[in-house]
Amino acid sequence: MSTEKSLDGQVALITGGSRGLGRAIAASLGNQGASVFFTYRHDVSAAKEVERQISRSGGSAVALKVDVTSRDSVRRGLEVLRDSAESLDILVNNAGVNVRKDFLDTTDDDWNLILETNLYGTFMVCQEAWPLFRSSGGRIVNISSVAAQYHGPRTVPYAVSKAGIISLTKVLARYGAPLNILVNCVAPGLVLTDQTQDEFSSGDASKLLEWTLLRRPTRLENVTSAVSFLVGMNQDNMTGQVLSVSGGAYLG
Repeated sequence: MSTEKSLDGQVALITGGSRGLGRAIAASLGNQGASVFFTYRHDVSAAKEVERQISRSGGSAVALKVDVTSRDSVRRGLEVLRDSAESLDILVNNAGVNVRKDFLDTTDDDWNLILETNLYGTFMVCQEAWPLFRSSGGRIVNISSVAAQYHGPRTVPYAVSKAGIISLTKVLARYGAPLNILVNCVAPGLVLTDQTQDEFSSGDASKLLEWTLLRRPTRLENVTSAVSFLVGMNQDNMTGQVLSVSGGAYLG
């Protein structure tokens, strides 16, 4: 019986991979045989636990301390990847933040933090990692949100940043096509992670689920399976697309 895994020999970089959705994506790609590099910003112990988790499953993982809002920091992280793996096959831009406030309560600091991390960070990591892709091409998946598709309602800068990621994805797909770099986007619905836990505990989640056709939250496995599909080598004809993994929230 063959023990070959679908991503054997592939090198993957996941931003924001030490917790929540990013951690689940890193583990999923590692379980499929990819050599995983993932970024974290502050929590060293969480990053080390992800390394151990992937190692226990027979995979390979390296944590990179990177601030995606700093070009110098991104470059230093990519130098470590280049020294170890030389090239890149898969990039998943997941790093993001949110500050849940109503429109009139949103401050300039809130706006700048969210746009700089979510949108500028995705742009910059794509730009800096682009030259690392193999001559045969690669796969980029940017994590947006269904909030970008139904336009809010909270928080305004979060929805705007995630809408910008969708636009960025479509533009980069044009640049990537001649190089066989396929650039797609996943827009999850409400997923229970440490970032959304307050929405569930406050009851706001129930209001959001009322707009969802399936009336249930998105599971981590729903999102990781979508990412796995988009980065898989059998997927060679989709680029510039948005997969809305939201239980129908976009249509509700």
